[in-house]
Amino acid sequence: MVPYDRVNYGRGTMPSYTVTTVNEHVFQTGEQEARDNIEAWKAAISSAITIAAEQVSHGNPFFGAEVTVAQGQEQIGRYLVSVGVTR
Repeated sequence: MVPYDRVNYGRGTMPSYTVTTVNEHVFQTGEQEARDNIEAWKAAISSAITIAAEQVSHGNPFFGAEVTVAQGQEQIGRYLVSVGVTR
């Protein structure tokens, strides 16, 4: 059941989350909607891995970034995502 405050004329609305990815080369922040906290952090980590794949495929041997997920003023999670390659 959708809580009353999440109802918009009979259709449920999803909560909005702010996702920030930052390291020495990348600063990206944006809003996303997700069904719940778990879906929000899964999408945030997936997005960071996509950035990492691009960086590594362009010759960087390592990518690491801090990813934070917040809903309003409440921080939901803070993660370190890293991808490396050996040659």
